[in-house]
Amino acid sequence: MRTTRARQVELPTSRRKIKSSPAVSLWRPEIVLATSITTAPTRRSVVLAEPSNRPEALRTQLGAAHSLLASLDEARDSLGAAAASAHARAADATTTRDRVSATFAAYRAEAALDDVLTGAWRRVSALMEERGLR
Repeated sequence: MRTTRARQVELPTSRRKIKSSPAVSLWRPEIVLATSITTAPTRRSVVLAEPSNRPEALRTQLGAAHSLLASLDEARDSLGAAAASAHARAADATTTRDRVSATFAAYRAEAALDDVLTGAWRRVSALMEERGLR
């Protein structure tokens, strides 16, 4: 029996090196750092059956809004009447002293009205925050 052997063939090797570019090129981004980072404002999450959604809480909020508007209306009437009477006194004044005192009274009434409006604005803002409108 004769077995055949595989022949080994020797190939001549070339001594030259082949230059090739790499198949994969790495991405090298530039690193950019933020100068300031601001977070998004947080909002209240809405939860079902939250106390502000109950009828009793709604009645309380409506009552607070009603009393606020009623007190603002009363203050407007009383301070508006005080300012009007002070302006009328200033118009009818014969002496400079009477005119100046009436003008001061009018300014005091207007300043009191400004204080009432500022207080009402704060209360309205608090009611709006309770309702989640702000």
